[in-house]
Amino acid sequence: MNVLLIAPWDDHGGVCAVVNNVAKHLRAKGHSVLFLLPGRTLTPVPDLTRQGFPAYRLNVRGMVARSGSFKSRVSYILTLPLTLLTLASLIRRARIDVVNIHYPGRTAASFALLRRLRIVKLVASVHGADLLPDGKRDPKAESGIVFLLRTSDMTVVPSEAYKRAILSEWPEVADRPIKVIPNGVDPEELGHSLLANTAPAEPRYILSELQLVAYKGVDILILAFAMIASEYPSLRLELVSNGPSRADYEGLVDEFGLSHRISFLGILARPDVAARLRGCTLFVLPSRSNSESFGIAAAEAMALDRPVIVSRIGGLPHLVEHEETGLLVPPGDVDALAAAMRRLMDDRPLRERLGRKGGERVRSTYLWSTTGAQYEA
Repeated sequence: MNVLLIAPWDDHGGVCAVVNNVAKHLRAKGHSVLFLLPGRTLTPVPDLTRQGFPAYRLNVRGMVARSGSFKSRVSYILTLPLTLLTLASLIRRARIDVVNIHYPGRTAASFALLRRLRIVKLVASVHGADLLPDGKRDPKAESGIVFLLRTSDMTVVPSEAYKRAILSEWPEVADRPIKVIPNGVDPEELGHSLLANTAPAEPRYILSELQLVAYKGVDILILAFAMIASEYPSLRLELVSNGPSRADYEGLVDEFGLSHRISFLGILARPDVAARLRGCTLFVLPSRSNSESFGIAAAEAMALDRPVIVSRIGGLPHLVEHEETGLLVPPGDVDALAAAMRRLMDDRPLRERLGRKGGERVRSTYLWSTTGAQYEA
């Protein structure tokens, strides 16, 4: 089987981890994998992904929203035949059997048209904010998303909670096939064997890997840390990743005089992310929206026996069982998050028990050997 994986970026984050793990599994099973990534030219340019997979970069013109200018809509219509011809030529040249598009955006309509023309089979993998930014339907993406979901042979979602949210916001796709395939982790890739009963790093730090946008609850985490900071003078908070609101959150940190205690680490290479996960005292994912469809960053921390605190929202309660494999807090509740962090900081046996139980759950339930097999099927 020859599979074309469509990814919106090739650098960081949960979506990138999912796509790469799908690719690794398929290749290990003898299938051919090719990536298509965003580019600047209207003709495909050969490239390699960061993980070494063969790829092409191509500027696929996206569908223009109804509110777009007349000129932009005409331009899209005029360039659409060339876009479809270019994509169809690439698919035929590489003998692609299945296109799997991840985190679909405005360009998804072109691949839906190829499926409608019976040029290739199409699987759409949706992850969170792509369909439900801030937990709600995005009216700017309505026509393209509905067309994609109604045309795809299968839509893949990472949790039952996210599936319910999609069907609530997009009832017109309720009759289409939707399959739940939970995201998975690779403990070996994260360096689980290197952990070998080592204690968290000193000085201690709380870690969060999340995009710096409102629905991720970054401000909630900063405010909660500010509440407990004086009680733990050497404790740090580290935030991995970037986002459009980074300057705002840096300003909030400055207001509390905590710039020496809260670090914005930006985008890190995978080995560096894994190292920060292995060394953290605890991991926090404070999302405030149903866009948090699974919580793969929290799952990776759990796979390394690190205790986690997550919001009781979206797919997170499917991943974390309160008081058994981690702690759940109400979304947007600064006081509750601060209390949960204080509780784990003060109770080492509880940290170790939750970390151990969480690790056992993830390593038995959410492995890529299982997730990859479902994607392959």
